[in-house]
Amino acid sequence: MTTAGTHAPTRSRLERILRTAGVVLLVLAASATCVLLGRWQYHRHTDRVAQVDLVQTNYDADAVPAADLLGPDLTDPLDPGDVWRSVEVTGTWVAGSGVQLRNRPVNGANASHALALLRTDDGALLVVDRGWWRQTDVVPDGALTVPSGRADVVVRLRAAETADGRTNPEGEVYDVVALDVVQAAFGPDPAAWPAAVATGTLVEDAYGMLASPAPIAPLGALPKPDEDLGNHLSYAFQWWVFALTIPIATVVIGRRSRRDAELEAAQEGALAAGEAPPVAPAPRVRRRPTMAEEEDAILDAAEEERRTAGRTG
Repeated sequence: MTTAGTHAPTRSRLERILRTAGVVLLVLAASATCVLLGRWQYHRHTDRVAQVDLVQTNYDADAVPAADLLGPDLTDPLDPGDVWRSVEVTGTWVAGSGVQLRNRPVNGANASHALALLRTDDGALLVVDRGWWRQTDVVPDGALTVPSGRADVVVRLRAAETADGRTNPEGEVYDVVALDVVQAAFGPDPAAWPAAVATGTLVEDAYGMLASPAPIAPLGALPKPDEDLGNHLSYAFQWWVFALTIPIATVVIGRRSRRDAELEAAQEGALAAGEAPPVAPAPRVRRRPTMAEEEDAILDAAEEERRTAGRTG
């Protein structure tokens, strides 16, 4: 009997310790996850702030010759701090170089863009986004036809994008401005390309978004990027609040459960002893004063004010 009585409390105590340790680990894991999610949202916020600052600094800056930012032959890497800078480019549009960029939203609208090659006077081939149209319009007549003759344009520089590996239909690019895909629109064999393309050097580190002159119908002008910072910062604080709330809520719930368990044990013991079981204290409820109590308070205040006036008079 003694051995059995000794082992039972020991097992019960061990079970409680293991259960408590499991709860603590679960709470710590949940709080740590919330902290990491908050950090992730905060980093997204700081990244977005940097993007907006870059737009606000560069978008409306005066245009400079393209060689000032990309070198004499436009082959220098684009400095990340020069994204959205406006540059002047002179050359000739390469006939037949129109390519449709699909699934590139504009102001929330599902849109396609018209890409084309501009051969500069230095022999460089610059991919230019000439404008956009709603994708529901399919391909409007003339959207991919490039202007003829000399071109004096201003474009805003963007960093080159990498193709995602998907197979593109002839004359189309999906989602990203993949420069080599635009050049390859003339066919898989470079020997069959027009001389303007075969002898030109593709600007591989940047492409341009047409700023002026205005796009020719049916193309629409490319709008200024959205400068909204989004909700990342508020989401970060929400995750951090969750990280603090989880352990606090766990402690409160644990104390309440323990109190209820103690009350239940006391009630069972009282019933076993033939005594009246204890009753859980009723929660305190704040009662609003009645109208009569409010009237009495007003009268008392008025009476006190008269007394005060009489003393001072």
